[in-house]
Amino acid sequence: MPLRWHRRPAGGLPPVPLGLGVLYLAALVISVADLFSPLSWYQPAAESARVAFGLFGLVAAVRVARMPNLPARLRQAWGAVAACFATLVVTVPLLMVLGPGGAHPHWDDATHVVFVVALLIALQRFPLAPANRRDRIKAGVDALTVMAGGSVVLWYTAIGPLVQRSGFSADVLFSAAVYPLADLALLFSAARALLRGAGESAQRPLRLLTAGALILFTGDAVHGFVDGRMGSWQFICWITADALLAAAAVAQGRTGAVAERRDPGPARYLPFLAVAVAPVLMLIEAARDGGFVPWGGLAVGGAMLSVLVLYRQTLVQRESDERALTDALTGLANRTMFRETSYQALACGRRMSILVIDMNGFKEINDTLGHKAGDRVLAEFAGVLRQCVPAPGLPARLGGDEFGVVLPEINSAEQAYEVAGRIAAALGPVMLDGRLITLAAGIGVAVSGPGELTHDEIVHRAGLAMYRAKSLGPETRWAIWQESLEPAAAAPGAELPAAA
Repeated sequence: MPLRWHRRPAGGLPPVPLGLGVLYLAALVISVADLFSPLSWYQPAAESARVAFGLFGLVAAVRVARMPNLPARLRQAWGAVAACFATLVVTVPLLMVLGPGGAHPHWDDATHVVFVVALLIALQRFPLAPANRRDRIKAGVDALTVMAGGSVVLWYTAIGPLVQRSGFSADVLFSAAVYPLADLALLFSAARALLRGAGESAQRPLRLLTAGALILFTGDAVHGFVDGRMGSWQFICWITADALLAAAAVAQGRTGAVAERRDPGPARYLPFLAVAVAPVLMLIEAARDGGFVPWGGLAVGGAMLSVLVLYRQTLVQRESDERALTDALTGLANRTMFRETSYQALACGRRMSILVIDMNGFKEINDTLGHKAGDRVLAEFAGVLRQCVPAPGLPARLGGDEFGVVLPEINSAEQAYEVAGRIAAALGPVMLDGRLITLAAGIGVAVSGPGELTHDEIVHRAGLAMYRAKSLGPETRWAIWQESLEPAAAAPGAELPAAA
């Protein structure tokens, strides 16, 4: 059902996001002011801001969790987010009354763990983009790399200093074990979700949700590092996380269940940043100790080795991706890349065109001159396509002697027809093993208006037009799809449309 509170006033922003932004800006200004000049009333104000974010987010998350058009798994995820905000709404006022030294000194730790666990459940329930087994393993390994980097950060900023100051006790074990375990599990889930991308829901809510989780992790790491000397710094992280989680719920309520193409964006660099954590911290510690030997040199060497290994891995991955999307014989895109490019062009909601091309007489070349000669003919034909297809068009080899072209920025059928004519004009005789071979093909053209056809439908139409062109003789011909080409529309004896 529509959410009325998201209506946009004339000439302005929607009231709910605007109110959320104003609340966050006010809390941020107060927190930054406390960093430079401690305010006696800061803690009650900061806690009140968290309660306000809790109420804001609770209402938004509950509304989203009750939207009937969302998948059940996604509604469960937002129910867990609602539990996060309910924790704030219930426990923060209670802690303000009890005070940090109240009757239950561990309540603030326990409620924070409850908040983190509820957010962890939300990330686990959030439906991610479908992926094959290899991609799932890759995303899991990358997320484990991020978690390993996070464990190094926690050890340096929180666990190590805490154990060094207080030794081992029940309180220390709780803070040194429960907090980090929950935070690291949260970090792993957030990284995995970012790297996989959203499935049945919009990318924007997932990115806001995972950004809130990462900021929350940062706040916990900072808390141990500053040792209470800059408490408002942790509150900045907490209120930022609260605001991002509330914004995620608002964004989901506005978009509903929207399927988007998986796009990890900057998240793809998270594993590389995680690998750099240990050398950077070693350099920081060497600088604090005032000596570069031996840890400074080891840190620089380790950083150089990490950069070289990661760069080589990037090159290998890029080469692997290119092989997966490139035809080895011709160097053109393969069927997979052809399909993905077509999907993207159709998803943009613009007019686009597909050309399906089948060579004439290729079987005879293979039979009389051999497959090696046939491969050379295919390579020559691929060169013609590269020369004639304008950017950002994509020529591809679909298999055998069949080729395809995606023209994503075509404003009219005439433009697509002109590209086909340009290809036909460029085809001609080539010398092959002392024999003159004439390159010829049948070219079919189909055009889709904004949101009119699917990939399979437009390829089917281009294929029908290609068969019409090939039926006109061995010379190069091209034809554009018309409804009369459909088998059901072509009655016996009906005249087919003309082709060039």
